[in-house]
Amino acid sequence: GCASRPGNSYESIISQRFDMDYVNLGFSGSAKAEDEIAEYISGLDMSVFVYDYDHNAPTAEHLKETHEKMFKTIRKSNPDLPIVLLSRPKFTLNEEEEKRLEIIKATYKNAIGNGDNNVYLIDGRELMKMAEEEGTVDGCHPNDLGFASMAKELGDLLEKII
Repeated sequence: GCASRPGNSYESIISQRFDMDYVNLGFSGSAKAEDEIAEYISGLDMSVFVYDYDHNAPTAEHLKETHEKMFKTIRKSNPDLPIVLLSRPKFTLNEEEEKRLEIIKATYKNAIGNGDNNVYLIDGRELMKMAEEEGTVDGCHPNDLGFASMAKELGDLLEKII
């Protein structure tokens, strides 16, 4: 929403880097990991699923109730699909955001503990490593620099796994 042009979103930058199409299901805060949404996504033809849901969950409690559940729905229908879990792209986290990160880490650790070798995690602070505090317009929505930082970190991981 805050890139100066569509080609500067992290998805577009990565798409250009790998000469691949992408589907951005950016629900602008509307999807909250409802079962119907998880089922719909699990049926899509994907080469990788980037699970960037932190900002849509209204509270940490909601995230805890829905994050791993949605992951499992996607994984059940796509046992060999690489899934990348992202936490919110922010360089400095407050207490609530730290809680959210721990919830996402728990989904990751549980998947690994259950033998899932095709799940990956990028901490949102890493996503903003290049941009640091200058990567968003409002502490939430990435600007061009933030998107470039996200594209670098996520793109480097995707290069290794696809």
